[in-house]
Amino acid sequence: MKIINTIFAIFTTFALAGCATTYSVTPADTGSAKVTYNSGRSTTDLELQNGAVKVTPLGVSENGRLNFAVAGFNKAKAPSNFGAENFSASVSGAPAQVYTYAQLEKQAKTAAAWATFAVALSGAATAYAANQNAYSTTNATMYTPRGGTYHYTATTYDPAAAALGTAAATAATAGGIYAIQKELDSTLDRLGGTILQTTTVNPNTAFGGQIVVQKPKSAAPYTVEIVAHWNDENYVFHFNVAQVK
Repeated sequence: MKIINTIFAIFTTFALAGCATTYSVTPADTGSAKVTYNSGRSTTDLELQNGAVKVTPLGVSENGRLNFAVAGFNKAKAPSNFGAENFSASVSGAPAQVYTYAQLEKQAKTAAAWATFAVALSGAATAYAANQNAYSTTNATMYTPRGGTYHYTATTYDPAAAALGTAAATAATAGGIYAIQKELDSTLDRLGGTILQTTTVNPNTAFGGQIVVQKPKSAAPYTVEIVAHWNDENYVFHFNVAQVK
């Protein structure tokens, strides 16, 4: 089991940086799954006939979702796929979604799309204002030799000012969209490096990653059940979640 422990050390250390510390998530003794501690951090694992699965709670993120590091060791004689689709979850008995990488990727892109739209809208408003500032109005009074008086208003347009203002607004908009795209790329790179993606695990080898469970509808304290359905076996784990005072 040395391989599975090494994988866990890597993923646990990397994933902890993104989790909040306002909740405690601790594994519970199910009578089958073994709870152990390493430097004060709790983890739980279960070994069955065809494999072994270990789950370490990483905490509750700022958006309320639950994060777990998971790893599986294949004891079967044939290769077996291991991914987020192998896991199910429930919170206080109610089903909770375990997100796949594709779902998290789509959510990240949707958030970036809305942010890009907002920046583009702001840029359009700035460009419009720049064009409006290119117009100037002059009010004057003209007197005729016979004593007549005429009042007139003249509107002029400065194309150079409009061009400069529009160019500045366009540059600002492009810069904002670029920053959002960079943030999106960074988010997806982070997900690709930590979120568990379907991988074929050969016999006597292990693979691991992070799974994300949807935000519970109920407030803490509550219990979470994580089940790994792998190699025709069910690995059941229980966790207690409480708010840290």
